[in-house]
Amino acid sequence: MDIGKIVQALVDRPLQSEENHSLINRRKEIRSLELLIKYQPFGIFGISGETGIGKTTVLNVLDSGDIKKLSVSLIHRDNRETILYDLLFSLSNVLKKDSIDKMRAIAKETEEWIVEQVSIIKGASLGFSLFGSGGGSIEKQKMPRFNVFAAHEKLRTLLETLVMNYGKVLLVIDELDKESKQDVINVLDSLKLELQQDKLMVLFSLPYGIYRDYRQDRMKWNESGNLENVIKDVVFLSELTDSDIRELLLKRLGNLTSWFRPESLEPIVSFADGNPRDALWIAQKVVFDNAGAKFISVSDANESVKKIVREYMGDLALTEIQRKTLKVASDFSGNKEELLDLLKSNAIKRTTSYSTIERLTSLGLLIERNGTYRISGKAKVFLNISQ
Repeated sequence: MDIGKIVQALVDRPLQSEENHSLINRRKEIRSLELLIKYQPFGIFGISGETGIGKTTVLNVLDSGDIKKLSVSLIHRDNRETILYDLLFSLSNVLKKDSIDKMRAIAKETEEWIVEQVSIIKGASLGFSLFGSGGGSIEKQKMPRFNVFAAHEKLRTLLETLVMNYGKVLLVIDELDKESKQDVINVLDSLKLELQQDKLMVLFSLPYGIYRDYRQDRMKWNESGNLENVIKDVVFLSELTDSDIRELLLKRLGNLTSWFRPESLEPIVSFADGNPRDALWIAQKVVFDNAGAKFISVSDANESVKKIVREYMGDLALTEIQRKTLKVASDFSGNKEELLDLLKSNAIKRTTSYSTIERLTSLGLLIERNGTYRISGKAKVFLNISQ
């Protein structure tokens, strides 16, 4: 096998706009986002889904048409002040290469101001640290703080200038999907005044928890939740089907698929549970585990997946009730009430079932997606090797 080429083909990375031909089953969601961008006059929107599902890829291939599109990532999210400065700096860094002279000038001036502000804070912090490290009592010093009011004003000016010069603008802000729900709410709350202006469309990548809460807020009669007051709409990326994962692997491998014998991708597809990142990760593991082989057979793939599950889940201790629940639900797919009825018919008390389902879901052995429960592919392998 040409391991180098195979591993390169299976690298977990977001697709770029010129690679949209390799996109798997996301045209509907992309179409929804493109319609929002084209027809909504302004607002904060979101794209949500579990980690590794392909949110960044969708953001990359999104076609904004004639609307100016800018993409930034928030990296420093320690508190509201650093969030504000991070967005301002990232935006300035992109716009200092803009084709419009006025835009470049404002962006450059803003970036230099941020660097100066951060230098002052860092320098003062170091001085205080050195002062306080000696013996004796420590005098309280008034530490300088970020000039938040000026930063908000500069962000507003930057965005207003963008809209003035380009008409409608799409600002894509990535990486927030990796944060906790509360941290994301803090980010949105700290930036909402500047981001909610006419002709400015802002699209955030959001964690699944935000979408779940937003969905609940939207369905409450005459009672708005915090998220509904900030976010106008969220497009959700559901898990891929087994067929989609299979197609993804075949497209990535291209003419390298000859190294995989018929059906050898099936253990990889089952393990992935509809998540592209998991599929690419375990596929690489299978390749490395069979580096000396001439090709990968289905038995090779099965043994490699079992080895990985044993390594990562071998110390997982389950009660007899938990094991029985997984065995009973091995071919189940349905809502919680249906699962509870199934367990009851197999002599598992309803009260016990509630806590068992919650525990197995938290362990990732039982998967809940939009109210539908099923046993994970990893759990099936785990049950097989631990019998």
